Amino acid sequence: MRILSWNIQYGRAANGSARLQNTLRHIQSMGKFDLICLQEIARNMDAYCEADEFDQVETIQAAFPDYQAVWGAGFSWPVAFGQPSQRMEFGNLTLVSAELLDYKIHLLPMPAAPGQMQMQRIAVETVVNSTIGPLSVLNMHLAFHDNGERQSQVAYICQLDADRRGQLAQPKQEGIGAYAAGYLPVARIACGDCNFGTDFDQYPYMLAHRWIDAWNLTSTHAPRPNTCGIYDTAQWPEGPHTRDFFWLSQELADCGIDYRVDTATALSDHQPLMLEMAI
Repeated sequence: MRILSWNIQYGRAANGSARLQNTLRHIQSMGKFDLICLQEIARNMDAYCEADEFDQVETIQAAFPDYQAVWGAGFSWPVAFGQPSQRMEFGNLTLVSAELLDYKIHLLPMPAAPGQMQMQRIAVETVVNSTIGPLSVLNMHLAFHDNGERQSQVAYICQLDADRRGQLAQPKQEGIGAYAAGYLPVARIACGDCNFGTDFDQYPYMLAHRWIDAWNLTSTHAPRPNTCGIYDTAQWPEGPHTRDFFWLSQELADCGIDYRVDTATALSDHQPLMLEMAI
């Protein structure tokens, strides 16, 4: 299974040029993926969208017609023009070419953070078929400005997986209709822009709650590649660093993986992450 995760910054390159089609062509050049997890996608927002790409979800869907699109927005506000169906939205988009069994949109916690900028963060969960059974993939983008907000979101993600493990250990009573068994994931991958690094409190918290940093399973002895700030030093004066991850549940500890970061492209302030697993 091949998975791509990338905060594409609504198609804005590190040099400030804005052309979503360039980003999409770069993704297409990487080959076929089972899932493409994108963060920072905008719809009908003047601050982020070019005139001919004003609905970025539609633009991306058109570029990947063989994928099912699962869209999750943190908000949906009316626009001052056009039709009532046109909404200002910002969130994450997951494109799925594997068999899509189920999906959910999680609104992540947003506790009060006085004086800090906040936006509603979300995680798009898709459940796909794999050789080991239903597999959950969480496409997430966590809070940047407030550490407490980000910590509450990490705690939510950890509790979500604890609930999954609990339901596997103690299955519910099955019924008909909405009470049917459904597709309980046997394992989970969480990926995206975490907005924390290995030196933040959230990193050991994830490890303590039974998540595996996929980079730690690689056979390479090379330094961890940077995922942000390589080319855009205006937004990231601290320079190159890591804040994007693939996290694996314990059930995937023995799966052979190939994990790479494309550090050559400057089409976003973040870099594309690619995970390949023998499942």
